[in-house]
Amino acid sequence: MLEIRSLAVTGRLLSTSFSVRLGDAIVITGPNGSGKSTLLDCISGVLKPSSGVVSIENKVKPAYLPQLPPRPFAYTVREYLMVGDHQNPSTKFNAMFDVDSLMDKEITSLSAGQWQRVAITKVLSQPSSLVLLDEPDAPLDTQWSEYLDRVLSDEISEGRVIVVTLHRQDIQKCWKYQHLNLTPLASS
Repeated sequence: MLEIRSLAVTGRLLSTSFSVRLGDAIVITGPNGSGKSTLLDCISGVLKPSSGVVSIENKVKPAYLPQLPPRPFAYTVREYLMVGDHQNPSTKFNAMFDVDSLMDKEITSLSAGQWQRVAITKVLSQPSSLVLLDEPDAPLDTQWSEYLDRVLSDEISEGRVIVVTLHRQDIQKCWKYQHLNLTPLASS
């Protein structure tokens, strides 16, 4: 489904290779500056790599949650969830992440954790079989972080490919995954 071969970005990401099949997951860890976000930007097509190949089966467009997604304008949550292709303000993920109770609030008034739950809902509601999540639980409290793990486990078992970056090294997920630890570039 997803194959990364010798992918590198000058000054940002050392050569990296891995592959993930449908119904699999990979957790990418590493310290600040190791290229975790850069790697996801390359997979999503936001950034062109200096070298290497990103191969996505059937040219599937990934559903992508960048780290700290921007809050565009003073949309209500409902309006935000309607923006984009194939968007629907009512999906199974709304109830899962308690987003229905936030529908009439402006996204600029939400706490960081509430905003992250809305952003996660929007990404998981996309029909893509490839989901990229850049440190998705960073602004979430423990309860929501653990809940996100259970939801991702269900999505993996339904055949989606999940690629997640985490800053911390102490990974204890409730789902089976590959682990890739990136090395930071040597400082000059």
